[in-house]
Parts: sequence; structure tokens; C-alpha cells
Amino acid sequence: MKRVICLYRVSTVGQVDHDDIPMQKTACREYTAAHPDWQIIDEISEKGVSGYKISTNARDAIVEIKRRAMLREFDVLLVFMFDRLGRREDETPFVVQWFVQQGIEVWSVKEGEQRFDNHVDKLLNYIRFWQASGESEKTSIRVKTKLAQMTQDGQYSGGLVPYGYRLEYLGRTNKKNQPVRDLVIDEEEAAVVREIFRLLTDEGYGTVRVANLLNERGIKTKRGTSLWRGTSIRALIDNPIYIGIMRSNSAKSEPFEKYRIIDDEMYERCLDTVKGRAPSLRSEMRFPQQTKSDNLLSGFIYCAHCGNRLAFYPNVTRRKLADGSNREYRRIMYRCYRKTNAPTTCDGMNVYNADVVIDAVVMVVQEFFKHIKATPSEELLNASLQRNISMYQVAFRQAEADFQQAQKEISALEEQAIKALTGENSIDVSIINTMMPKYREKRDAAQKRMKEAKDNMEREEATNRAAVTQVSDVIKWADQFDGANKETRHMILARLVERVEVGAGYKIMVKFKITYEQFLGVAA
Repeated sequence: MKRVICLYRVSTVGQVDHDDIPMQKTACREYTAAHPDWQIIDEISEKGVSGYKISTNARDAIVEIKRRAMLREFDVLLVFMFDRLGRREDETPFVVQWFVQQGIEVWSVKEGEQRFDNHVDKLLNYIRFWQASGESEKTSIRVKTKLAQMTQDGQYSGGLVPYGYRLEYLGRTNKKNQPVRDLVIDEEEAAVVREIFRLLTDEGYGTVRVANLLNERGIKTKRGTSLWRGTSIRALIDNPIYIGIMRSNSAKSEPFEKYRIIDDEMYERCLDTVKGRAPSLRSEMRFPQQTKSDNLLSGFIYCAHCGNRLAFYPNVTRRKLADGSNREYRRIMYRCYRKTNAPTTCDGMNVYNADVVIDAVVMVVQEFFKHIKATPSEELLNASLQRNISMYQVAFRQAEADFQQAQKEISALEEQAIKALTGENSIDVSIINTMMPKYREKRDAAQKRMKEAKDNMEREEATNRAAVTQVSDVIKWADQFDGANKETRHMILARLVERVEVGAGYKIMVKFKITYEQFLGVAA
């Protein structure tokens, strides 16, 4: 009797669920039964293993069967189809040949025995796996194209459902007329998503701090069994689904309002905030790493004398009272380490009372907001908008007219040249050839002006959008600041103030990222 080992393989978990391995097993058993001198001694299954992506050397089943082949433990290797052994044309044909060289017969239920009696057999063996490799590539392309199309159409294409959403049957069916589920917003989870974005953006929470807060409040993750982590928060805010954009690999859809949980401005500002406080930025960090400390000016407070950053630290002193007991006095201070360590390089003070400095900066900011609140928002908005778009629109229209005129002249010259060549007129073609470069140069110059004007318009429109966002933010901050908690105040100051410089005698200079005068279009 010939001892037979059967190998069954499916590429995806979906094939496992659809009983593809039992189908292969039944076919191989029936095929063995048709050979009276064959006896199955083992059946080996590979579930969810790609024969195209994974090398045979990395497949435990193939490695084990090779080991047993060298020990002469079986005589026949049987598969449903040869592509169950693999789909790589640069590798699998030689694996089959290796088994045959070891004295193992390699059979397929659908294709019979693979022999190597001559060069034709070797060529056919290679062609078979070359075709299998090509089919795998084509299948991959079809799947990727289908997923990209589903994404662009705003359809759920599988995978883990993003936090804030759930799947529901809404009456849609697939091409097999089977009901399919669609993505819908889960309002309970969506409220958590909005809070995550708010904490990160308005209160300056870090991703780890947000994760810890959610765990403390007992908010479950999508999986329900795992804890929130900083990395999961970062992955969440990186997902454009929250502004209605579906993404699958490199494919992205246009925004679908039915999926939107966060507005565009909050989404972009959140990403900018998280990236702007990355420790790797060091001195270029745009936002404070922590907002829970009492240092409301962290990241943008400097010594006015040497330009060094001022360090924030608590100063604790102990004094003995008349009754013999000790009492602690705690003050928070700003220290210039350059003045402390190299006094001759800085003529400022060693330390400054942080409460005095912070209170002074807060008063300046409150005065700024007082002016903002006293000015109608329409006036602030109109003053902040650029007036250049209409000018660029005129430039574009003029360039477009010049382009069309030059194109007409070129077409007329080409028409005359054709008539001259066919004898319909007596114009000297050399004259036309002399004139043509001038008109082409005129056309190209007009086309270049069109592009420049269009680029300028798009840039000004982007500037205007940013200006509208900036004005809206400042108006909102003006209303929030006085009643805001410590974290929110910290983030408002970080967005509004570019630099605070403190000098001897508590001379404090606050440099805003944009001044009130700039809002109104007046030179600051």
C-alpha cells in the first residue's frame, strides 16, 4: 500500500467559515478511495494561510511534510489542486520538484500526477504555478479595486467598526441578494468621541491622560475587554471617519455628512495640537506637554535679558514659630538657570514670583479680550479677510482671454498652412513657420499667468478660511477665558500668546500671535 498524506489549505478565515477545507477533504478521500493501493495516513490543514504572500519556508505544514519526506514516512502527497501547495512562480515549482526528487509522488485531485520525466514536464510545472501566481495577483487587484470603490461610495468594507459607530441592516443587499449591514453613528459612543477631541484640543490633555480618564470612568473600548491606551486614542483621532471621510488603505472618499461626528476645524486643530506637543519637537514644541500644572505659561516664558527659557519650580521654606512648631511656606517661582549658573552672561534676576508674573499676563490677556468683546464680530471678521481674491480673479480672466485669442491665431495659421500645402492658397509656408513660434510663446505665457492667478486665488481662499477660523476661535476664547478651568486657560494662552519675556523689576512683555490691531487691519 502507498502511504498518502493529504494537504488542505485555504487563504482566508472566510473560506474556513464557508467549509472549503471539508470540501477539499471529501474530494481527496474520494480520490484516494479510487486508488485501491492508496491509504491515507495523515491529513494536514492550513487555515488562513496565503500561498502567494507566505513563503513555503515559513509555512509550518510544508516544513513538517518535508521533514517526513526525508524520513520516508509516506509515498504520496495529495492536494485538491496544485495551487494548494502555493502560488509563487519563483518558489513553488521547485518545491514540487524537490518532493519528486525525494521519491514522493505529488498528485492533485483535479490535475493528476506532476511528473518530471522530461523538459516538457518541468516547463508545464513552471507554467502552472506562473498562472497561479498571476491569478493571485489579479484577484488581489480585483479585491483592492472593489474595496476602494466601496470606500469611495461610502460603504462599509469590513474590519473593526470604528468607535462611535455600529452596524445596522438598512435594507441594502449585495449582488447575491443577501442583506448587508451599513455603518451608522452610535450616539452614546459619539458623545465619548466628542469629549476625547475636546479634552485633547481645548484642555490640552495628552493621549495617555485621556486614556486613563476613560478607564477611570469605566468607559469600555470597542472590544469591551481591553483598556484604553494612549496609542488607541492616537489611532482614533487619526481616523478621518469622524469628519465623514471613509478610508481603506490609500483610498479615501469624499465627506459623507451621515458619518460626521466632529467638524473639520476641531479635527484639524486636534491633530495640530497633539502633534505640536510631541516631546521630539523639544524647543520647537508649540503646545505645553501638560496642562494640569500651575504653570500656565509653560513653553513660552523667557528671560528678557538673556533669552533663556525660565524654569518653573516650587520653593518651600520652613520657619520656626514662637510656640516651637514649624510652618512651611510654599511659593512657585520662575528661575533663569543661566543667571544662576553663569551670572556674568545675564543681567536679569535669578528668580521671579510665578504668581505675580502669571497674574500680570492674565490681566494683559483679559484686556485683549475686552477689546475683542467690545467689537462686533462682523467687523472683526470682515477686517480679517483678504481683499486680493477679486484682483486675482480679474488677472485670471484676462490671462484666459489672452490664451484663447492666441489659440485662435495658432489654429488659423495651421489652417492656412494646410491650405498652402494642398494648393488651396499661395501663402509661403516659411512665413507661417516664422510666425507660429511667436503665437505659441504668447499662448504659453498666458497659460502660465492663468496658473499663477489660480494658485494665488486658492492660496488667498485658504488664508481667508484660516482667518475666519482664527476670528471664531478668539471670539470663543474671549467668552470662555474668565470662567475657564486651569486646563482650558492653559491651552487658550498657548494658542494666543507667542512669547512672554520677564525682566528685572518685573518688566513683562507679552507678544501675541496676532494683535487686536492686526484683527482690524491696522499696523500694530
